[in-house]
Amino acid sequence: MDELRVLVSGLGFANPWWLLLLPLLAAIEGGKRLAGRKRRPGVLFPGVGRLRREGLAVHPFMSMLPDALRWAALAAGVLALAGPRAPVPPSMLSSSGIDIMLALDVSESMRQQDFDGKSRFDAARDAAREFVKKRNADRIGLLVFSSGGFTRCPLTLDHEVLVRLIDTTEPGFIQEQGTAIGTAVLTATNRLKASESKEKVLVLITDGESNTGEVGPATAAMLAARNGVRIYTVFAGRQGTAVRVENSAATTTPSRQGREELVEVSRVSGGRMFAADDPVGMDRTFRDIDRLEKKRLQGRRPPRTAELYPWLLMAAGVMLVLDTALSSTRFVRIP
Repeated sequence: MDELRVLVSGLGFANPWWLLLLPLLAAIEGGKRLAGRKRRPGVLFPGVGRLRREGLAVHPFMSMLPDALRWAALAAGVLALAGPRAPVPPSMLSSSGIDIMLALDVSESMRQQDFDGKSRFDAARDAAREFVKKRNADRIGLLVFSSGGFTRCPLTLDHEVLVRLIDTTEPGFIQEQGTAIGTAVLTATNRLKASESKEKVLVLITDGESNTGEVGPATAAMLAARNGVRIYTVFAGRQGTAVRVENSAATTTPSRQGREELVEVSRVSGGRMFAADDPVGMDRTFRDIDRLEKKRLQGRRPPRTAELYPWLLMAAGVMLVLDTALSSTRFVRIP
């Protein structure tokens, strides 16, 4: 009902002067009817009752149908000349099928159990699994990294296989320790840049600052941005601390620099940085990323105007054909 109200209230005409023909047509029709009442032609026909019994009589109201069709066709033609146009209510535009790479930090520090009894990696893995299950139309791949990056699963729509690979990934998957965020970003970018999808996303989860690798995180993020890759970074761990593992010994150190690196990586690529320090926060982070990407791909179509004259011309043509057919058959008049 609201859409109809918007349609009627916004109705306009490109050439409204043509509408002056409508009262002129009405005047002509009125004049014809007045003249017809004074002098109505007819034919004397014996045995009219027999014609009626044969079903040839026409109801007075139905006898007006051909004239009504003819004048309605003329009115529709005049309206078409006036160029009617109506606003089209905004509609939803949606698109699906983006490419997403998940980059999971598999360094030993991710084993730290400061997520309400869960390790950082377990919380990240559980949230990533649910994220994959919600993105049915997207190709998703898996990258693991510590001192280097390794593509565990290329971009795929086979999410069952991807979930199995996520479930079988553990910290220590790459033996060399360290956190090479720049390398992870470059590896994911190489996987995504060949994609034909217009939307390319990297979700990177880590708990520390970049301390190895040949390319810095900010430089890698700029290269990703040039290739159309948007990066969401997730800092997993208690705010203000990170865990370093050196010679199998875990030490707690300030993580402000690591968080600032992730903020810069996201900013350069047009993404966003998140921080999660418990399973609920990790789940919320992935839900936020899921919502942001859906919001990016769904928007309202801008208001448009629709030209109505083709429909009026089509209706006028149909009414003229009906008028001709009826006047030549069932409603034929003599003379």
